[in-house]
Amino acid sequence: MGEETVEPQYPDNHDGLSSAEAAARLQQFGRNELPEKTTPGWVIFLKCLWGPMPIALWIAIIIEFALQNWPDGGILTAIQFGNATIGWYETTKAGDAVAALKQSLKPRATVYRDGQWQDVDAAIVVPGDKVKLASGSACPADCTVNDEPGAAVVPQIDVDEAALTGESLPVTMTPKTHMAKMGSTVVRGEVDGTVQYTGTQTVFGKTALLLQAVEADLGNIHYVLVKVM
Repeated sequence: MGEETVEPQYPDNHDGLSSAEAAARLQQFGRNELPEKTTPGWVIFLKCLWGPMPIALWIAIIIEFALQNWPDGGILTAIQFGNATIGWYETTKAGDAVAALKQSLKPRATVYRDGQWQDVDAAIVVPGDKVKLASGSACPADCTVNDEPGAAVVPQIDVDEAALTGESLPVTMTPKTHMAKMGSTVVRGEVDGTVQYTGTQTVFGKTALLLQAVEADLGNIHYVLVKVM
């Protein structure tokens, strides 16, 4: 994917937030986590037995059995349940992928609040927070790299986004050119960043919500990924 200039909703935050500001924004934006949505496997399986194509098959099955054409009716029934099994497997497989990624999204975050660095649960990080993005740490949310006026070198970090984009090589991120995304990992460098999006408003959050929807297809997921990255 080509580079795209980031349009942040918050300017670089060098002073951090106070606890009161953070609490107010937590109320406004909600916790930095994804809502849990679990559909029982049997419900998924039943949904795979209902729809335009399954209904057409059910009609054919009823006709074959009404004509006492047992072999053909049995074959069509086997096809119907075979298709439902495949649909159930693919849907639950996508759900398992989301669950696995969620497990990787429970990091701690280093934020600058009340004039000092603090180690907090990433779930309470809010837009506008000043965070530390350092080698070996997970990005707690979608964050821009803070510019450092007067610095001898441009602040930059290398980020592994393989879990999100499949990109095998780390991406170098600098101020205003990239956004380090939730679910990615910093593999080199250390910078201060400003949180821009949390929870379901992150790239990962939007993608996970589509994967959670039984009716979501790969085309929609690909479209969202291309549009927001």
